[in-house]
Formats: sequence, structure tokens, C-alpha cells
Amino acid sequence: MFYTGLVTAAAPLLSLEDNFWSNPSFRLVLPRGKRDRLAERAAGLTWRRGCSVAGCRAEGMPVLLVDSELEAILCPVHQLVLLDGSSVEGEPMLATAAW
Repeated sequence: MFYTGLVTAAAPLLSLEDNFWSNPSFRLVLPRGKRDRLAERAAGLTWRRGCSVAGCRAEGMPVLLVDSELEAILCPVHQLVLLDGSSVEGEPMLATAAW
């Protein structure tokens, strides 16, 4: 048998979930106070929440708006709405609990 002295290791296989959960493509840097407030509020979010638009019975996902630190609902029908049912303008950054 011929030995070259080279050892090749198989590259670890990574799934999409591995890449997403263990190695995000970017890091959001926030002041400690804001980060702590968002983390505390996110921990208190409920798992499921109905859309806040009058007459909408869709189940939405509770989120926090990073800039304003307000709670909102991500609705499959109305997209992003505040708790009073009004729509959120612009393209805000969202945070949610890690259930």
C-alpha cells in the first residue's frame, strides 16, 4: 500500500437549518439597554395571537418592532399590523421570541 502522508477529512455536511440556526449571516448590534428590553419583551410574547384588524380571524405571529420596541402582529392576510389594527409603515426590523 502506498502512503502519501496526506490525510483528507470529509467536510461536515450542513443542512439549511444548521446554517440558519448556528451561523447567522449577519449580527445585529444594539445598545445593551435596548437589547435587554427587547429580550424581556420577546420572552413575554404569547405563542399565538389573532390578527388585530377588526373582523380578521387569521392567526398571526406576535413580533416586536426593533426601532420602536412596540409589539405587532405578523398576519398572513394583513401582513404587519400594530395591536390597534393599524398597519405598520415602511420596512421595520422585527424580533420575536425563540419558542
